[in-house]
Amino acid sequence: MELRILTSTTDFGLANVLKGVLETAGIEVALSGAGLESVYPGTSMATIQLLVRPEDYTRARDLIDQVDDQGFPEEEDEEI
Repeated sequence: MELRILTSTTDFGLANVLKGVLETAGIEVALSGAGLESVYPGTSMATIQLLVRPEDYTRARDLIDQVDDQGFPEEEDEEI
């Protein structure tokens, strides 16, 4: 399967948070470089890439831009 690089970071925690945001929106995400944080703990030597399918790229980019501009999206309140 072909994947496209959405973004990259040296912050493993941020990579996982962004992955969670995208997966909550129904976008499958693969992390490339994950695992290197155990080789270089506490350093910025490990770059993690977030990869998405080409057909999800535009929507994923919009969500990442929203996080950059406004912070993390809030979950909608469900009526009980």
